[in-house]
Amino acid sequence: MVASESNNQQPGKVILVTGGTGLVGQAIKWVLANDKDVRFAKGEGEQWIFLSSGDGDLRREEDVVNVFNKYKPTHVIHLAAMVGGLFKNMAQEADFFRDNFMINNNVLHTAHFNKVRKLVACLSTCIFPDDIKLPFDESAVHLGPPHPSNYGYAYAKRMVDVQCRYLLSDCIYIHTYNLIIQTHPNIH
Repeated sequence: MVASESNNQQPGKVILVTGGTGLVGQAIKWVLANDKDVRFAKGEGEQWIFLSSGDGDLRREEDVVNVFNKYKPTHVIHLAAMVGGLFKNMAQEADFFRDNFMINNNVLHTAHFNKVRKLVACLSTCIFPDDIKLPFDESAVHLGPPHPSNYGYAYAKRMVDVQCRYLLSDCIYIHTYNLIIQTHPNIH
């Protein structure tokens, strides 16, 4: 792997959003463009890059390295995933695990290697144990298996939590990894 040039020489922030054309990525883009609340406004000197699958196949390390070399992000919001719905998840469990694990590994490792200052990864409620009692919080993620209909996807997403913990403990420079997990689903 070839590291991109030092991010410390860049003015402002370069925020790379993987999965930028998906539901959450487009919501972030809309908020930046339309919300009048100053808390959600684009900061001065910030450059936001919303990736689509046309920018590279995140399952391929070489493509991810090329994206990082091209944009030189200082911050990453990792939203990208292979998704397909209930029946596709059940029919292609191995594909969902492998592809999502590869996407996550490549993005997290490349962000770490390039000393990205902050990484935020969005997970899913399907990663929680199937028999979890409500209400629950993120400490319950690894307390049991997820629902069988989401095994491949859910276990790959759980590994984001595990990999972030290992990367954070391995840092010799300041990193911040945040995981966003919805822990209070609307059950009404």
